Formats: sequence, structure tokens, C-alpha cells
Amino acid sequence: MAINFSKQVYAFCQQALSVPITVHPIVSQPGMASYANRGIFHTRELDVLAEEGQFVDQETILDIRTIEFPIPPVQKDRITIPFDCNDEPQGEFEVVQTSVNGGGETTLVLRKIKEAMPLQASQSWDPAGFDDE
Repeated sequence: MAINFSKQVYAFCQQALSVPITVHPIVSQPGMASYANRGIFHTRELDVLAEEGQFVDQETILDIRTIEFPIPPVQKDRITIPFDCNDEPQGEFEVVQTSVNGGGETTLVLRKIKEAMPLQASQSWDPAGFDDE
């Protein structure tokens, strides 16, 4: 008999490990309102090959149970994660990649959205002396 991973595994994992999220469906459902749901937020190691050799990086992911999303998030949608399982504030992310495992779970690769710092003009800079030659 086949195992229904969504019901017999992922449902329990989501119940034990998930955090609340807000999905902003900018691309998957343009013009629709944001909605609340849940997902398992974590980071995994990523081995990167470069000309100088290999180094380890990380990528932030959110695992969701596909059946809990009538229209799952897609690339360029935004996800707000107010806090992780340790009550650490997280913030807003953009979905950069999705993959479905075929067993009822979708993994969203996320990129943190950070506000740019405003440029501050230096008071010591003087444009005099920079003439077109």
C-alpha cells in the first residue's frame, strides 16, 4: 500500500514545525488580497563551485504543504514571515524559485528583501575643479 506523504508525514511536520506566514500573491494571483497560511522556514547549506575553488553558502527556504494552497506561490510573489520558530523576527522575502517534490510538498527558495539605505551627500565634496576637458 502506498504512503500518502501529504497526510501521513507532511501534515504532522507542518503542525509541529511551521510558522505563520502572509503570502502577497503579486504574480500567482495579481490584484488579489494577501492571505495568511503557514510553512516550515529554514536554511540549508549550498556548495558553490567557483574559479577559486569550492565554498559553502546557504539558501533560505520555506516548505509548504501543497494541498493547503489553492494556488501555491510562484516566483516573484512575496512572503512575510513575522518570526521563526525561535521567535526571531524575519521580515519580507521574495520567492526566487519553487520545486514540487511529487509527494505533496513544495519548496520555495526565498531571498530576503532589505530596504536600501538612503544616500547621504558628503559635505566635504566640492564639484568645483571638475571641468569638462
